[in-house]
Formats: sequence, structure tokens, C-alpha cells
Amino acid sequence: MNGDRLGKITNALLEYGRTVPSEVLFPTIVPEAAEIITKDPYAFCIAICLDRGTKVEIIWTIPYDIQKDLGHLNPRLINAMPLGQLEALFKRLPRHPRYLSDAPKTIQELTRIVVEDYEGDASQIWKGKKAIQVNRKFDSIFGVGPGIASMAVLLIEMAFPIRFEDRENMDIKPDVHTKRVLFRLGASTSKTEPAALEATRRMNPAFPGKVDSALWEIGRRWCRPTDPDCIKCPVSQVCVKRI
Repeated sequence: MNGDRLGKITNALLEYGRTVPSEVLFPTIVPEAAEIITKDPYAFCIAICLDRGTKVEIIWTIPYDIQKDLGHLNPRLINAMPLGQLEALFKRLPRHPRYLSDAPKTIQELTRIVVEDYEGDASQIWKGKKAIQVNRKFDSIFGVGPGIASMAVLLIEMAFPIRFEDRENMDIKPDVHTKRVLFRLGASTSKTEPAALEATRRMNPAFPGKVDSALWEIGRRWCRPTDPDCIKCPVSQVCVKRI
């Protein structure tokens, strides 16, 4: 794809992305759960580390469910819980992450890092840090991986008053929505993770991840796997429609 057409796609995505309210990125089943996410960095970290193949509304509600069950979200107290207690906790929650057997170990490792490395303050994972450092920290947690780590860095900026200085190191999360939309737009050569990352790095090299929220929301609302609603899609005018 030539640079002029890629530029038009980029501008259309950026323009639509500016209209996506932050609350759309943190949907919850219980309204009170959304407030916990943006006020408690530890709650945010719990949700982000569990976001693997489950409806996003469930993931962002799980910290609320944990707080309701335990009566707190104190990382020091949770760090003192044996793995067996964490496993029992997750089994009795009203909502579950997809990988229920892995979730307790993920939260145990996250919590240990928060308590031992950051004195119980999860916000210290990113305060005063570069995006690439934060990405690597999340990626090091059991079960997280590079895609979730990239998403974590992007959403930290949207949930908390922080802006990373090295935005060139902030990629999209190449999930099923972003990969599909990029391919159908004609921006990427395939629906693969490498193609999606390469496309967005060409589109906006100073901040590749800036198009993430637009791609994700378009994929969820209009550019569905089957029966896409191209007429209502806000970037239809620049799409080659590889359906």
C-alpha cells in the first residue's frame, strides 16, 4: 500500500479514536466496578493481568468481585494468602477469567511484585518509568505475555494521569479485533500479529499504539468476523473491505 493511502487510513483512525470515551475501554457489568479500576492501581493491574480470552466486561468487574468477597483489595493481605486460598477465592467468584487454573498464580506473582518491589503501591510500576520498562515488567508476570503487556501500557495512560515519554515503544495489542480491522482496511498484509505490528509502526511511528482504541472499538461494534456493518463503520470511506 502506498504512503498516501496509508496516511488516509491513519488519519481516519486517529480522528475516530479521539471520539472514543475512556469509559468504553473499561466496561463493567457492575457500575461500581468501573470506579475501582480507575481509582485503585492494584485493581487495574489485577484486571489487566487476567485479560485473556474472556469478555472484557467480565475482566474489568473481577477486581470488584474480589473486593466484595474478601472485604478489601489490600495487596499486603492478598500477598499473605497461600496459593490454595487464592484458588478457592477464584472458584467462588461469581465471574471467572477464562484460564481459571492459571489466574491464582498470575495474581500471586503480580501481588508479590507489588508488595516486595513497590512497597504495596501498584502505581509505582509505572510512575517515573518509561513505557518499555513497564511493558517488560508486565510481560514478566506469569500468563501475561507481550500482547497484554502492550495493552497495559496503553490503558495506563487512559486510566491514570500519566504520559510516557517513549511513546514510540507503545504498540497496539494485536488481538482478534485489531488484526482483523487492519487487514480489512488494507493496512496490513495478513491477519497475523507481526503484520499488524508492522502496519501500525508504519502508520504512526511516533506512537504506533495510538490507533489501538479505534481499531478495537471498530472491530467490536462494526467490523465483526461475519456480517460486518460497513455502512455504519466510521472509517468505511478509506477501507478496501477485504471481507
